[in-house]
Amino acid sequence: MSYMTNRAPIFKTVLIGEGGVGKTSITVRYTENRFDEDMKITIGVNLATKKVQVDGDDATLMLWDLGGQPRFRDVVTEYYRGTKMALAVYDASRFFTLERLKDWITKLKENAPDCELIFVGNKIDEREEGSGVTLEDARAFAAEYNAPCVEVSAKTGEGVFEMFHVCTKSLLEKHTKS
Repeated sequence: MSYMTNRAPIFKTVLIGEGGVGKTSITVRYTENRFDEDMKITIGVNLATKKVQVDGDDATLMLWDLGGQPRFRDVVTEYYRGTKMALAVYDASRFFTLERLKDWITKLKENAPDCELIFVGNKIDEREEGSGVTLEDARAFAAEYNAPCVEVSAKTGEGVFEMFHVCTKSLLEKHTKS
């Protein structure tokens, strides 16, 4: 969903992935520039907004942080409609969270077939040498969906703001430029 207002377009962006991968932490880091060590699980959906400017163009991101626990899966799929960008988040220290994104993306594409997709490896500060998901493995997985892949740390803030800058720039280029 993108709305044009007198001021700036508004882009619906969802964060999908397994519970505990850090979707809420990424959202809070980006919108409030803080990290909560004791973050609670998301029950259903959290919504946040952020007004941004990229290369002189204004936009607002509506960030829909979807609960990743299995009991919420059927409920959150209703929130996919109108999505322009999806951040498929996995925990870089736990390989199965990358593999589980297949199911999330299938549901997403059923409801928002034209939305852009970016794979986001979070918790790079927790990945131990020789374990977890390498960036090369994640990029190979993302290539199956013709999508880029980035790594971030919601805890330290590494890469979070840059990732959202790239997302917003892509959305502006695709949805507002002639």
